[in-house]
Amino acid sequence: MTQTQHVILGYPSSGKTTFLAALWHLLDATTATSLTLERISGDMTYLNEIKNSWIKCQKAPRTLMSGEKMVEMNVRNRATDQTSILRLPDFSGETFERLVAERHCDPDLIESVNEATGILFFVNADRANDTMAITDHLYPDDEVEVEADNGEEARIEFEPRNVPEQVRIIDMLQLLQTSPFRPARRRLVIAVSAWDVIAHERIDPGKWIAREMPMLDQFLDNASSAYETRICGISAQGGQFEGDALERLLDETPSERVVCVWDGERGTDITLPLTWLGGDVTQ
Repeated sequence: MTQTQHVILGYPSSGKTTFLAALWHLLDATTATSLTLERISGDMTYLNEIKNSWIKCQKAPRTLMSGEKMVEMNVRNRATDQTSILRLPDFSGETFERLVAERHCDPDLIESVNEATGILFFVNADRANDTMAITDHLYPDDEVEVEADNGEEARIEFEPRNVPEQVRIIDMLQLLQTSPFRPARRRLVIAVSAWDVIAHERIDPGKWIAREMPMLDQFLDNASSAYETRICGISAQGGQFEGDALERLLDETPSERVVCVWDGERGTDITLPLTWLGGDVTQ
């Protein structure tokens, strides 16, 4: 049995925990997916808690830095019959914000990334566009109209957390290839979550990234020595947990409301990205 560890990354509210809840339900319910569950190790309380919230169409409790969990599952690949131990650390979005904004490396994150063969990175499609143009910045010679309480000009300090998300993602991916992280060529899946919000556009996930995050798209095109990348669309909820959409979702079979757009095909198998991450990385 091989041991395959993948790390789930993403900033706050990117869809990481909702994905884990749906994944646990599909595997536990023995739904027809590319991976089947052999057994699970460790405390299942956390998994059951987020799964039960998900089944009831309630938002899963957000992962806090004080409550980060390691999920470990023994799974079998239906196509190859290969068994593996799938370890999925669930880190909070704040952990990644601190990495980029404060250059603070959580020891558990360092260990998990260094042992990982694959990275599942979540980007939420249901978000405000935070693209920043060069004219949005203030420079030393600019006239600042904002005044402080004492009547003097107020200085606007640079705040790393306000940098556009695609810039922070690129920064993180670069940091993961520098000490104390172990540089290695890994498989990387960019998972665009809340895909139901933009499904009506009938756009390919890769083209969505190119349109909404062109800088990230260019980085990925030129980072093949560090990452072998695929992009997919995922809706682990299946829709909004409110209003008319909530009533519709409650009437559906939970395992049938999930969406995964992988390799140009739309289906309900959200294990496909994990199956690909577990394959051999090309040299």
